[in-house]
Amino acid sequence: MTVRDLPRPSAATLSLLGHLQAAPAAVVFALVLSACLFGIATRPAGFLAAVWPANALLLGLFVRHPRFATPAGWGAAIAAYVVADLATGATLQKTLLLTSGNLVAVFTGYLLYARLGDDDRRLKRPFSVLYLTLISAAAAGAAGIVGAVVNPILFHGSALEGLLFWTVTEFVNFIVLLPMALTLPAPRWPARHEWREFDVPLLMSKTAPILALIPSCLASHWIGGPGAMAFPAPALLWCALVLSVSGTAVITFLVSSWTLIGISTGAISLGADVTALTSVMSIRIGVALMALAPLNVAAVMAARKDFQFLLQRMVTNDPMTAALTRRAFALRARKRLRQPSSHQTPFALLLFDIDGLRHINAQYGHETGDQALKSLARAARTYLPNGDELGRLGSDDFAILLVDCSREEATALAERIRTVFNEAPIQLPDGHRVRAKASVGIAAISAQPTTAEHLLNIAEDALRQSKRDKGV
Repeated sequence: MTVRDLPRPSAATLSLLGHLQAAPAAVVFALVLSACLFGIATRPAGFLAAVWPANALLLGLFVRHPRFATPAGWGAAIAAYVVADLATGATLQKTLLLTSGNLVAVFTGYLLYARLGDDDRRLKRPFSVLYLTLISAAAAGAAGIVGAVVNPILFHGSALEGLLFWTVTEFVNFIVLLPMALTLPAPRWPARHEWREFDVPLLMSKTAPILALIPSCLASHWIGGPGAMAFPAPALLWCALVLSVSGTAVITFLVSSWTLIGISTGAISLGADVTALTSVMSIRIGVALMALAPLNVAAVMAARKDFQFLLQRMVTNDPMTAALTRRAFALRARKRLRQPSSHQTPFALLLFDIDGLRHINAQYGHETGDQALKSLARAARTYLPNGDELGRLGSDDFAILLVDCSREEATALAERIRTVFNEAPIQLPDGHRVRAKASVGIAAISAQPTTAEHLLNIAEDALRQSKRDKGV
């Protein structure tokens, strides 16, 4: 078939493709336009905006979601920059010059972040904040070069002043806003089991440092003076110790924005002339450096928690199947069953066993037996509801504790898992395939106090009866 013979796409197909391409561009346009309008509202006369979120948010969007960084996405960003400035009374010359500085900064940051791995982009490693600082400095420096050209034209200042002021301003905006754009998780509604496990003391420990920020920020307003910018620093470090990286980034952004806007509008008095160019640059550098401290602490804490989680998994999870060990499964089951809400909640326990695993090991080798164990664990996870636990209790015994599950639901789930496992072939080293079978025992308790041991005993009796019925 030649190219000429290929069927032409239908009008409906072309329309659908056009909508799919336009949707990301529309998101980019809306984000950049709203961010630009907010930044213009904070722009003092004769200076760049006190807070300019557009560039950092755009860079964060492109780095986290490269599907937006298409020619259409870049074009939408340019259109948003131009529309925002023209709509607020800027001349076409001023609009184009300012837009060029914005684009150069974002493009430089995008090229540099493309060389980093996902963990560094999400600030999950101790050196991630260092990379953030260096990339922000490089992107800000690129904007500063544009500023050296633009400043004499728009603000009648020197090229050196433009270089320094644009660099400092872009640097502080990237440091304050980019971490939030890179780490903020997608919103989601908590799962049912998360509501049941709501931890009030943990919530209070995370809320306390946030509440401590309120008097710290108010003290900056009431007391003022040269040190007012640093008043929230202890509370910010406290937040970094207990909150996630994304939570710390959001709090740092809010406090830094409050400080910059407060100083710009006079709500925070530093007792000095804050309109001089050198004072403005000094203040913005100070805010950027203050923001780096909690971000760095949060990144180190995140790396530490990941390492602790890895160590915990090595202790609590079976290395072959990743299921919980017998001890870990028992501890979690007891914790679930001791919760006050469990007395009104039906529970079920499924106990699976691979028929003739010893025969499989003897005839085909232990590697094939290991493949059978992994296959059963995968089949169980395929239908495992959120919040329910899978444990490996013995050589070939797997247990699942089901919360808020009736006997009928547990029986249907057990049969689905067993069917998936029975029909999944196991690959032998020589290329041949064999099938293994599984038996299951079910224990179900309807809304009454019970223990994990009691459920397990019932399930073991049911499993033995199932094997006897099958003649295994």
